[in-house]
Amino acid sequence: MIGKAYSKTHYLDGLDSLIRRLSTSNPKREELINEYNRIQAGDIGEKVVMDLLEKLQLPYDFFIFHNLSLSLETKVQFDVLLLTPHYILILEVKNIKGSVILRDNPSQLVRTLPNGEVQVFNSPVPQLEEYIYQLKTFLGNKGLNIPVYGAVVFPFTSGLIEQSTNKTTILRKNELKSFIRNIPIRGPFLTGREIEYWKDYFLNNHIEFNPYPLVERYNIQLSEIKNGVLCKKCGHIGMKKFPYYWYCPICHYKSKNAHEHTIMEYFKLINHTMTNPECREFLGIQNPNQSYRLIKKMPLQRVGKNRYAQYMLPKNGDK
Repeated sequence: MIGKAYSKTHYLDGLDSLIRRLSTSNPKREELINEYNRIQAGDIGEKVVMDLLEKLQLPYDFFIFHNLSLSLETKVQFDVLLLTPHYILILEVKNIKGSVILRDNPSQLVRTLPNGEVQVFNSPVPQLEEYIYQLKTFLGNKGLNIPVYGAVVFPFTSGLIEQSTNKTTILRKNELKSFIRNIPIRGPFLTGREIEYWKDYFLNNHIEFNPYPLVERYNIQLSEIKNGVLCKKCGHIGMKKFPYYWYCPICHYKSKNAHEHTIMEYFKLINHTMTNPECREFLGIQNPNQSYRLIKKMPLQRVGKNRYAQYMLPKNGDK
């Protein structure tokens, strides 16, 4: 059963907006593109694992969680977590192509691409071991002494996978179901009511990741951000405002509400709050009454009056 369903990392939309609004010559653009590709690859791998687990059949109830973040000894984020009456399983998902070697002392993940290029990354093993320890300790302090297991899953890797020791379970996608079915059954440590309690506890204590505004996260100056309304059809930034619509001078696309997406971009990229002058500057318009009317039609929270008014997303707004 689904405890926390798969969902695309909303952070990707913000990164896409930031990349679009930086000059192609900006030195940070390549870093951001690499970050985008890394997160997107992780999302794809985690979706494959979640899809597999949704079809899993076990002789006992269980819940699966995607991207569950909890405050334990530190803040931890589990790619995938399986909660059962007999054990908890943490899955660290790595969508990495090429041949992979996991080394100890120091812990490294060494990838060799088909063209022979060798790349070195942090090994997922120490993080997985730390997450197991923290969750086991946290639950033990609350009186729940349930086994906590872990595995690293490579859902797409078709090349060689090696590790210098066998202390951590390493799985390909096609091994995952069989591995879970063969986990030793002890207990149960949770009754039906108790597993429901812990499902709700995890969901109620989940910490939503909020990386915005991105200019602060990546130390980008406002002068580096290109202002203007984005054309959703061709990607041009700089649609022109006419009395009843926005017009793209490149592809001639017309839209009545193109400004809404751009205002949402502002909150992701620039600041948690926005004034009328800031709105005008970001949209690329001059008339303060015009920008006020555009803002007023959106479901934004207003603080202050007249020229001191600031606008922000409501607490349940898009993140």
